[in-house]
Amino acid sequence: MPVSSGAPGPGAGQLADAAPDPAGGTEFADGRGPAYVVILGRFMTNIGFFMVIPFLAIYLSDNAGLSGLQIGALFAVLQFTRRGIGVLAGWASDRFGAARVLTLGLLIEAGAYLAFTGAGRFFWFWALAVALLGFGGSLNNNGSRSLVAASKSGGIAANLSKYYVSINGAALIGPLIGTALIASHHIRAGFVTAAALHLVFAAGTLVLLRGMPTPAPGAIRVDALIAGLRDRPLMLYCGLAVGGWFLITQYQIALPLTVVHQGLPAAAVGFLTAGNAVAVMITVTLIGSRVDRRGSVGRLDVLALSGVVLGGGWLLCVFGGLGPIVAAVVVTSIGESLFCGVVDANVAGLAPPGRLGLYLGYSTMAWGLGGVLGGVIGGGFDLAAQHGALSVFWFLLAAVGVGSAIGVRLGRSYFTAVLAQRHTS
Repeated sequence: MPVSSGAPGPGAGQLADAAPDPAGGTEFADGRGPAYVVILGRFMTNIGFFMVIPFLAIYLSDNAGLSGLQIGALFAVLQFTRRGIGVLAGWASDRFGAARVLTLGLLIEAGAYLAFTGAGRFFWFWALAVALLGFGGSLNNNGSRSLVAASKSGGIAANLSKYYVSINGAALIGPLIGTALIASHHIRAGFVTAAALHLVFAAGTLVLLRGMPTPAPGAIRVDALIAGLRDRPLMLYCGLAVGGWFLITQYQIALPLTVVHQGLPAAAVGFLTAGNAVAVMITVTLIGSRVDRRGSVGRLDVLALSGVVLGGGWLLCVFGGLGPIVAAVVVTSIGESLFCGVVDANVAGLAPPGRLGLYLGYSTMAWGLGGVLGGVIGGGFDLAAQHGALSVFWFLLAAVGVGSAIGVRLGRSYFTAVLAQRHTS
């Protein structure tokens, strides 16, 4: 996003002169070029991620000989480093340039996957490799979203919608490859393949994003890390977004547990997850540009609607049988699409000049907090089932969705005024 005349995009700040862009100069950087590079690259690297990570616990247990407690600790490390340091990753994007941070994150992730091949049965080696994977993923995630959100062409919600479509496309393809690899005992080939995909994308960013501008030296001070904590609208908005992430997390927890609880085939989880990915891709594609045409008011309305749809979708699981579960997946997939299509777009609108990455980092931390709460509450499924109180569990999820929607609706005028003020300032 080089310096040019006209109004700055979201989070645009004082930027140093950019080197000539080999892929078409300022025309490439000012258009959809950077966003499409990121979207295609993330699709490719997420195939590698979903090829490996859903099956890593099986490999750690069967091949590395780690205990369930050790495996749980490793995944806790992965979640913390991938989501919990989002603000640090955001600060780095604003301070050193989102393209540079993206490239660094990709290289670190590639190194982590290669480390998997030599970790053997050593827990602490695995812990270090997993921490590197999470740290690199945090940099990759923030750099990617910052570049997509800052794109000057195509509309912010539309571009972010395409970004989430690419991730869900990878979530559909990657596990199919991983299933074949784990069945043939060649998951280590998946580690190498994932590393190679990340290295290819890193090389692509070095060539195609070389002309992207970087902040002037000293533009973002370290004390800017806490600036977001003093931004009341941002903190309120991220607090409301926690509910949506909480409900989306139930795909990894409540969905498989209810399938098992009802005595349905475990393989149904895979088909339901694939159905979720397809539904999200279709819905996000349909809503992206339409939401952009309604501006910030429309995005807030969609965010409120997503809470009702997500909560109402999970409530369908009150009824037993495969049919209600399938219906729940369809409805919650629509809710997830509505939520993911606008949640970062609103954060980008709140970001002052030069703080886009930092503010998206706070959004990532809301994602992480929602995931943690989702894990804690979702883990209570078995307890509710043992006491014949599963209906209470599903009503609790519905209440979270409706509560989030009410919060967004009550704050609609407030957030709209803040977004309008920051857009014109």
